[in-house]
Amino acid sequence: MRRLTIACKNLRRRPARSLLTITGLAVAVATVVSLVGVAESFESSFLALYTRRGGDLVVQRRGGTVQLSKGIPLTLGDRIRQLPSAGQVIGGLMDMVAFEDRDLFMVIVNGWEPDCPVLDRVQVTAGRRLQAGDKNCVMLGRILAANLGKNVGDVVDVYSQPFHVIGLFDSFSVYENGAVFMLLDDLQRQMDRPGQVTGFIVQANPPGDRAATAELARHIEALDPQVAAVPCAEFVSSLNQMRVTRAMSWIIAAIASVIGALGVLNTMAMSVCERRSEIGSLRAMGWRTSRVIQLILSESLLLAAAGAAIGVVIGLAGLVVLSHWHVTSGLVQGDVSYRAIGEGLLMAAVMAIVGAAYPAFRIARVPPVESLRGS
Repeated sequence: MRRLTIACKNLRRRPARSLLTITGLAVAVATVVSLVGVAESFESSFLALYTRRGGDLVVQRRGGTVQLSKGIPLTLGDRIRQLPSAGQVIGGLMDMVAFEDRDLFMVIVNGWEPDCPVLDRVQVTAGRRLQAGDKNCVMLGRILAANLGKNVGDVVDVYSQPFHVIGLFDSFSVYENGAVFMLLDDLQRQMDRPGQVTGFIVQANPPGDRAATAELARHIEALDPQVAAVPCAEFVSSLNQMRVTRAMSWIIAAIASVIGALGVLNTMAMSVCERRSEIGSLRAMGWRTSRVIQLILSESLLLAAAGAAIGVVIGLAGLVVLSHWHVTSGLVQGDVSYRAIGEGLLMAAVMAIVGAAYPAFRIARVPPVESLRGS
């Protein structure tokens, strides 16, 4: 009989135990896929905020994170534009607010100048875009507007002040779709930050050229020693929020993986003990030690394959649910993460091999006569 046929029959002999093991593996894989997918969604979506706007550099106060509590002078943008290697320069102010009555927290508020290219690149789906002279007016992203139940002409309270909704927009970014846009001077007044912005997105000339980008970064930092000009990808990967998200996702995934591996170990150890005489008979019939080990590993890998398939589906479904849940819809993109799927499948294979290794090598080293006597 073929090894896989024997392995399948052995698993079907104890259906309840096999199903419980598959369930444990599926939970572990789903945890890896969903958490790694969420972390990757955070990072890729945040990076797109800068790269899709044509940015090569992010200019902010030194500190390695989004400096919401500290700003830089808006006039620095004019000095950057005068540099020969500088292209488009976009300055903006950012803050976070909460709509507690709607269970919405960490909602991004962006303040833009009336002629900011960002306002031209979003698709206005209702009403109009912000214009010079609009006071106490806001535009709401598609997701935020749905979560708040607001439309054009309604009033929304931001900073405990009434703001008129003059437009709704749709963006490529899940963060912007869950955000509030207002004019820069309105947000400066609300945050008590006159003449300041959180930072600038700067495009090199020519765009995307590494040498030009590096030279531009040196020139910008020479203008003001208190600011740092960092390439977009490096800036996003260095954010403390991204590091914490990645670390927490892997810590939880590692715990789930250990639990899954222990489940496989328990299942395979019990299976080997119950079939001690059967394995001894196979050894007496001429099966080599390596073949016995391969049989036990095959059973473990079959369990892992079933658990991984179910876990990937559950993990991706979890991402979709998070992307539509009003509390997290403005943070999670919900796209399929092939990296997360690959890491989940790899984790399942590792759990299967680790969990089956000890029982396989232990029973393979027992002499056939002793195995038969033990029955």
